[in-house]
Amino acid sequence: MLFAIILALFLILILIRVPIAFAMLITAAVYLLAADISLVLLAQKVAGGVDSFSLLAVPLFLLAGFLMNTMGITERIFAFAGALVRHIPGGLGHVNVLASVIFAGMSGSIIADAGGLGAVEIKAMREAGYRDRFSAAITAASALIGPIIPPSIIMVIYAFVTEVSVGRLFLAGVIPGLLMAGSMMILIYFLAKTGREVCPVLPRADFKEVLSTFHGAILPILAPLILIGGIMSGIFTPTEAGVVAVVYVLIVGLFLLKFSWRHIVHATAEAATATAATLFIIACAAIFTWIVSTANIPQIFSEFVSGWVTTQAGVFMVIIISVLLLGTVMEGLPILIVFGPLFLAIATNVGIDPIHLGIVFIMSIMIGGITPPVGITLYVVMAIAKVPLPDFMRSIWPFYFAIVAVIILLVFFPALCLWLPDMAFG
Repeated sequence: MLFAIILALFLILILIRVPIAFAMLITAAVYLLAADISLVLLAQKVAGGVDSFSLLAVPLFLLAGFLMNTMGITERIFAFAGALVRHIPGGLGHVNVLASVIFAGMSGSIIADAGGLGAVEIKAMREAGYRDRFSAAITAASALIGPIIPPSIIMVIYAFVTEVSVGRLFLAGVIPGLLMAGSMMILIYFLAKTGREVCPVLPRADFKEVLSTFHGAILPILAPLILIGGIMSGIFTPTEAGVVAVVYVLIVGLFLLKFSWRHIVHATAEAATATAATLFIIACAAIFTWIVSTANIPQIFSEFVSGWVTTQAGVFMVIIISVLLLGTVMEGLPILIVFGPLFLAIATNVGIDPIHLGIVFIMSIMIGGITPPVGITLYVVMAIAKVPLPDFMRSIWPFYFAIVAVIILLVFFPALCLWLPDMAFG
């Protein structure tokens, strides 16, 4: 009964737009007072919620992403992607997606992709004659690839919450991330060929231009190869890969791109702000998750679901639908931290691999990033493109189906997630 009241309080706080971290803190404090438990426990759980070596990767990958945006690497990536695919029907739409794939291999942040690369993409598409709403839709959808292709900040947090291997999770995201890109490019091609969207096609780049843009983008392209290669070979851990990413970006910027100290200070300040917000949510979620566990909610929910869903596909459908609904009222990070252990308990009952669950779970969470009213990515891109929400939604809805189609494919073919990590780690 007490937990039901606390849950209702939590939902009311969310509905009246109280920031999610403070909603969890207030709810936890009320629960502890009602249960006559010392508030000292609140401080202990919040402090211990971020006491993890693996979480060091979060500020490091954020810093690497903001440094790349500041030093102008995004323009080089977009130019190279344009030289490769701008002549295909759909033109700069394909360039947008391919650029996000390349950028995803260096920054695990969806906001770094949408904010940095998005500004370049929308400007170029607007100048080429694309509708702003369509440009914004592609930019927002393609930004979701960032957290799927390694390195990924949300994968680090999922691994921390569920105690699975970060390295295996990173490799498990490679093929699904490429499938997401492929599904979006097929959709863009269809919209262009049927005339549903005006997609001016630029002339095919000659070999000289391809070579020139590749030369400008070669160092950014090498970054994901170095990171993934280092993790697979055991040279460094996924957490240490964050240090490697920052050092690599600094070397490239300082010695080859004339990167100034002013840029470093600016990028560090942005990364510090984003890190503080992220870790504060994780810290506040620790006490809330403890309350959920104390009330035996994972066991109760697991037994409830197991009573009428006994197949892996059925459990996945329950999780996917639940996450999509939660994404309309909660941000992705709290969903991951609060509900991750709960869904893991359900999944393990029917033999679902935690890595397989992680990829499907994270991809489902990402859709919430472009779903109103709380989708952060949606509002970042809308601000860049200066597009109102009704117009944006008119162009974004086909991309929901493209992403969900990939998620369903992964549900029924787990090897798409597990083959690469199994091959690398056994």
